[in-house]
Formats: sequence, structure tokens, C-alpha cells
Amino acid sequence: MLNLIYRSLIFNLLLLFQFLLSGGLIKAENKENLCVELLDKAKSYQYINTDSVEFFLDQIKYNYKGTQNDSIFAEYLLLLGVNTSITGSTSLAMQYFEQSNHLFTSVNYTYGIAESYLNMGEVHYNWGKFDKALIYFNKAKNISQKYKYEILYVRSLNYIGKYYHSKGNLEQSLSYYTKALDLAKAIGATTEIMSLYNKIGKDYKTLGNYPKSLDCFIRSQQLIPNTDNKIEEATTYNHLGNIYQVLRDFKKALFFHKQALELRKEVNYKEGIAKSLKNIGEVYFDLQQYDSALVCFDQSYLYCKQIGYAKGIVKNLYGKGLIYEKEEKHSLAIKNYHEALDYSKSIGYAIGESRVYLLLANIYKKIAKYDQAIRYCNEGLAIAKKEDIKSNTSEFYKILSGVYALNGDYKEAFMFYKEHSHIKDEIINLETNKKIAELQTEYKVDLKNRENEVLKQENQIKELRIKRKNLVILFAIIVSFLLIALVLIMYGRFLNKKNANIKLTVLNDNIIQKNKELDKLNKKMRKSKDQQVKLFSIISHELRNPLYWFRNLIQLLSNQIDVLDKSMISKSLDSLNESATNTFHLMDNLLNWSKSQLGNIQYVPESFNLAGLIKENVSLILPYSELKEINIKTALEDKIEVKADKAMIKTVIRNLLSNAIKFTPNKGTIEVKIIKNSSKVKVEVCDSGVGMDQNVVQRILNASGSEFLPSSDKETGNGLGLILTKEFIKKNGGELLVNSSPGNGSVFGFELDLISN
Repeated sequence: MLNLIYRSLIFNLLLLFQFLLSGGLIKAENKENLCVELLDKAKSYQYINTDSVEFFLDQIKYNYKGTQNDSIFAEYLLLLGVNTSITGSTSLAMQYFEQSNHLFTSVNYTYGIAESYLNMGEVHYNWGKFDKALIYFNKAKNISQKYKYEILYVRSLNYIGKYYHSKGNLEQSLSYYTKALDLAKAIGATTEIMSLYNKIGKDYKTLGNYPKSLDCFIRSQQLIPNTDNKIEEATTYNHLGNIYQVLRDFKKALFFHKQALELRKEVNYKEGIAKSLKNIGEVYFDLQQYDSALVCFDQSYLYCKQIGYAKGIVKNLYGKGLIYEKEEKHSLAIKNYHEALDYSKSIGYAIGESRVYLLLANIYKKIAKYDQAIRYCNEGLAIAKKEDIKSNTSEFYKILSGVYALNGDYKEAFMFYKEHSHIKDEIINLETNKKIAELQTEYKVDLKNRENEVLKQENQIKELRIKRKNLVILFAIIVSFLLIALVLIMYGRFLNKKNANIKLTVLNDNIIQKNKELDKLNKKMRKSKDQQVKLFSIISHELRNPLYWFRNLIQLLSNQIDVLDKSMISKSLDSLNESATNTFHLMDNLLNWSKSQLGNIQYVPESFNLAGLIKENVSLILPYSELKEINIKTALEDKIEVKADKAMIKTVIRNLLSNAIKFTPNKGTIEVKIIKNSSKVKVEVCDSGVGMDQNVVQRILNASGSEFLPSSDKETGNGLGLILTKEFIKKNGGELLVNSSPGNGSVFGFELDLISN
């Protein structure tokens, strides 16, 4: 929760600076690079706040003009489609997914192709076109498997399992879910693990194994603190509500369903809102609060119609029908059932169609319209057999048996009852066979234990017999060997005491070892707490001073604008712009450092052109160097390929350049060098600045908190950039190199792995 608050604070500050800088981000020279950064920021809010995602997508749309990178635009369309789908416009989302898939195909970006296929399949699934959805899921699976995209492969298996669940094939469904769960655990994909626990729990609920189902949902709930995905968090609460409803604990069921509803409203996830309203309606139905249930079904139905959520429309229609049936408003119930039937047919939703036929047959039987009851039983029975929905097949035969019995045709009634019993037995046998297999396993284990016990008893009997024989012998020669017997007894006591001492020593050693482990755990907990305290104290200290000065300067301009001359206003605005840029850079370092301290930054190595990355960063920082008339020299080769985490190295170079400019006086010189050897490449940033003595150099190399160093122009360095730089270089297998002396400038450098041409 603290992480969410922190990210929300950063987002609001970004908006503030966006306004104050009057489009400063848009003025960046490298628009493609900016679009990539904005895409990353949009993705970080994808399942947390749709408004935040929309804000960054708007920035991408504006800044993309004039660039020619189809991959960036395809990523933008894909993310736009996901956000649009969450907010309910599934048809429009489908268009975005298809366009992104076309662009990804044109640039042969296989990861994007697979990801767009998954999203296209999900839209078709929500429309009730399950077989069409399966085609897309399999396409994504094949690409992910071929190119070893582990997270996409896990998601593909998850979706295919969901398809088989909808088809009623729970054995296949569980097989895919279990395989996906093992892979997700292996790669540490927390959100996917939560999703799979929820899906497996849903299968167990359908099978009637409620303890296993509840266990899966609780496992998912325990992972909520480890993810920022509000949609999956809401899904977990939704399933907990469903299982507690089945267990007749309606108070808990309503509690969890309402938690899910609030989260889904917060994200503006319309499909989820519709599902939560329907679920709350079903709980009210079980509580016989039919008016409340009807209101929920009506609201859910409107959401479903708005976003084209086919399954939701059908379920709300027959949910309303059940309420009217309970209230004996049979005509209204039949009307809703027929609407649900027509809609199920129009989208090919076979399971929903079979369910509605069952409801229609039952209500016509109830109102003694037997011909229509038989008709709907036969039509529904054909679908249930085709789709192999055994539970519905059994119920159709049961209704037919009852209808023919009421008509006096006991022969037909008996025949259908036999069919009903036969299928019911099949269903029971499936569960019974599983139970038998479990019992057989338990029996074999128990039998083995019993055999071991018998052998143990036989050995004890043999030992007793030997002892008795020895006693007879001892008694026969008791007088002769009395002394020997006494010695043996004393020796036995000695051995027992010795064994007892050995056991006591082992026990003491175990206690000492446990105490050491407990001490280590306590130290780790204290260290974690100290890191949190340090994190918030640094954020508070580093942000308060620049923002306080920034506010005072704005107030000065606002209050004395009429009395200040143009040169003073120009200088103040230059100072304001410089302060805003420095503060923005500080905030970016704070965010990265905080993520690093909390373990949220992952090392992701890739191949890239180091010279190009350096030139990009130099071009971004030129305006600031020109203000101080500093000459930046970069005599670099055109292409130097290295393997490292590109985002981390970019931050390292930006921080070293910023520090060099900050500590170099006006009209100074900065030179960026690349020195190659057989397997390594060394980057050096040399400045003609104030320099440092060896005490300051050692303080930088040993720093683990905020340091304050003097610079040119009475600037102050907060040291956080260098601390972050050190950590990022270390993650890439190197170390920060510093060479400096007072008055002779400084050289900061690091080494990376060179990719041979």
C-alpha cells in the first residue's frame, strides 16, 4: 500500500512539473526515446489507474508525430487497446489489437505478435466466441514456446485452461493450469501465480471440492501484498465471495464481493464491475432479498450491454428470470429465459444455451405445460450431449421422467429416470474413482506401516527369547559369574550415561544453531526496517528544500512582476527553469534509488550500441552545458556493441554527465572517452572542474547514504546520483572508478562487457 501511495505522489508531481515547464517533455530532441520512457510509465499504471495510463498515452500520441518507429506505435496501440478494453469499449479495443498485430508483423517483432494474439483471443472469449478465442491462444502459445517467451507462454496456457473450463472439460483445464502454475513459480511471476490459483480454485469449486477451492483462493489472497495489479486482486476477492456463498456464509460472501466491486470501480474495469454486481445479486437471491437482487442484476445487465460482454448478458437475464420464478411471476420469468436463449444462440454460447433450456423446461413443467417442457428438454438435451455437459444431461432426463410421470406414461418416465440415474452414477463414479485411488494409496501406506510394525514386534520377541535363554544360563552359573554380572551391569549403566550425554550435547548444539539463525533473522528484520526509515527520510529531505525554494521564487515573480526589470525577470526565469530541471532529475534519481532499495529494479541485460547511447545523453544535456559555456568532447566510434542493462547504463551516463557539468566552472571542458580491449570497454567522463582530495574520493566510493559535496557556482551535490550510479554499475558486473585531485578536475569511469564483432 505504501508503494502505491508513493507512486501516486510521484505521478502528481510529474503532472505539476509538466504544467510548470509548459511542455518541457515535448521539447526533448529525441522523441523516440521519450516515447519509450512514456510507454514504460504507462505500463506501470496498467492495472492500477486507467486515467494515469490515458495521460501517458496522450503524451505518446503528441510526441510520436514526426518519428518513424513502427514498433513504438505498435506498443502504443497494444497498450491503448488494453486500457480501452478495461474501460469497456471491447469493439474499439479489438481494432487497436488488430492494428498493433499488423505493425508487429511488419517489423517481425514476435513478442508483440504473441502478446497481441493473447489480447485478441481474450476479446473473442468475452464475446462468447470460445472456439475463435482458442485459435488466437494457440497462436500465442506456439510463438511463445518457439522463442522461449516464458511469461507469455504461461499466460497462453492460462487462457487455454480457461477455454476448457468454459467447455466443461475440467480435466484438461486443470492440466493446463497446473503446468502454467509450475512455470510461473519457476520464473517468479506473482500476478500469474495469483491468477492460476484463482482459476484452479474455480475448477475445484465446480467439482465440489470446496476445501481445496478455498485453499487456492486463500493462497492467491496471501500474494496480494506482492503485486500492484488491482484487477487480479479484485478477482481474488470475487472468488472468495463465490466460495463463501457456496458454503452459505453470506456475510463473508457480501464482504468480499463488495471489496472486489470497489477495486474494479477504482480501476474503471467495467467487465469486472458487471461481474461483481451480478455476484452480489446472486447472494441477495440466496438471502431471499429479491428486490435487492433484481437491482443488482439490472445494473450488471446495463454494464454488460454497454461493453458487449455476452456471457454476462445471458447470466443476468436468467438470474432475473429465477427471481421472477421465485415470485411466481411466470410470464416475466419465461420472457427473460427466452431473451437469454436467443442471445446465447446468437453468440454460439452453448453452455449458456443448455442452462437456459433447462430453466425453460423446468418452469413449463411447473406450470403444467408438458408439451413445451418436453420440447425444451429435447432441444437442450441435444446440446448437452454434444458439449458433453453430463450434469445438465442428467437434469434433462430427470425433468423428462417427471413430466411423463405426471402425464401418466410411467413406462417412458421409468426409462428416462434410468437414464438420469445412469449418468448420475457416472458423475458419482468419477468422483468415487478418485476417492478410491486416494484410499488405495492410503491403504498401501497403512499396510506397509503395519508390516513394519509386525516385523518390529517379531524382532522384539526374538530379542526377549534370547534374553530369557541368557537368563537361564546366568542363573545356572550365577554363583561363578556373579562378579562378572555386576561388572557388566555397571558397564551398561556407564554406556547409558555416555549415550545420554551424547544426546544432550547434540541437543545443545541444535539449540545454539537455532539461536544463531534467530539472531540472523532479527538482524535482517532490523536492517529492513532501517532501510525503510532511511528511504522516507531521504525522500523527505531531498524533495523539501528544492520545492521550497522553487515555490518562493514563483511567489517572488508573482508578487513583484510589475517592479522587476526584464533582465531580472529573464534571470529569474532561467533560474526557475534550471531549478525545475535539477529537481526533475533529482526526483528521477530518487525514484530509481527507492526502487533499487526496495528490490523492484531487475537486471535485464541486452545488446546495444554504447556510443549511440552516450551521444543521446550528451544531446539531452547540451542545453544545460551551453548555459555554463562548457565544451563537451565526444570522439567516439560509430558502433560499439556491449551487453548490459540498457536502462541502468543510461541512468549511469546521465548522472556522470550531470555531475561533470555541475562541478565544472563556466567555460570549462568535459570529455567522454571509450577505451576498448579484447573483452571489455571502459567509459570515462573527464572534467576540468574543481577536483577532490582523496578523503572525498574515498567517501564517494564508500558512500551508502546521502552525501553533500561542494561544486562550482556554489552548487550542492546531494550524492544520491553517485550512489545510484555505483549500484547500477555493480549490477552490471563492474565498479565505479574515480581519479581526482584538488584543482585538476575529476575522472569518473566504469567497464562493461564488449560484444566482439
